Amino acid sequence: MQRILVATDLSERSDRALHRAAQIAKAHAASLSVVSVVDDDYPSRIIEDLTERVRQHLEQIVPAADLACEIHVEAGDPTETLLRHINGNSVDLAVLGLHRHRAVLDGVRQTTMERLVAGARVPVLLAKGLQSTNYQKVLAPVSFSPACASALRVARVIAPEAEYELCHAWHVPFSGFTGGAESDFGKQIHREIVGEAKAWHAALDLDVPQPDLILGGVGEVLAIRLREFSPDLITIGAHTRAGRALHRLGGFAAELIRDPPTDLLIARA
Repeated sequence: MQRILVATDLSERSDRALHRAAQIAKAHAASLSVVSVVDDDYPSRIIEDLTERVRQHLEQIVPAADLACEIHVEAGDPTETLLRHINGNSVDLAVLGLHRHRAVLDGVRQTTMERLVAGARVPVLLAKGLQSTNYQKVLAPVSFSPACASALRVARVIAPEAEYELCHAWHVPFSGFTGGAESDFGKQIHREIVGEAKAWHAALDLDVPQPDLILGGVGEVLAIRLREFSPDLITIGAHTRAGRALHRLGGFAAELIRDPPTDLLIARA
């Protein structure tokens, strides 16, 4: 990992992202690019003043000791400007703060954070926690997709000493009619999932445990593992779909991005 980008709007949410990005950059002797976007709807004189003030503020707060760091402050559309920096500067990892909740708008349109994650061609880390220590426990809900494998590979780089747990939620289709998990049909489904899990894990070729196969819905299984394992990082694959899907990232990923229970690492295949 050679180049890390962190986006900041100078909020407390962004400060957490900045500290985490700096920590990872120092651990890997990587360069850090700090990007902030000023609203370009203001008059030019105000934009120039804001840009300079933001730059001065960042120069004071960015932990530059033992760290190769660049600061970029530009006027423009936040999503377009950040994606240009994320996708166009050989970035290996983008680190973002959490989305600011807007009760009405969030219910009728994609959030800026969702648009950034969907448009980024590199893994994205959403920083929620305040801790400055290395990650200790990583939880990976997996669907045996290339995107989930990509997320785990990045996690092993930024959290090489952490304890890992992988889980996969499964269900029996039409269980009310087929007899559920204990029926012959349910057992056949389980055997197929066991085979799929083993093949995926073997292709992954990482020092992580086999996925636990847990009967239940994705949200239910995640809640159980959060309570029992208490991770400080979750990794998921983003499943961008073609066509007019409700969520370009997949519903599970989109839901986590809006309100992650801990730091969240998202990767695409």
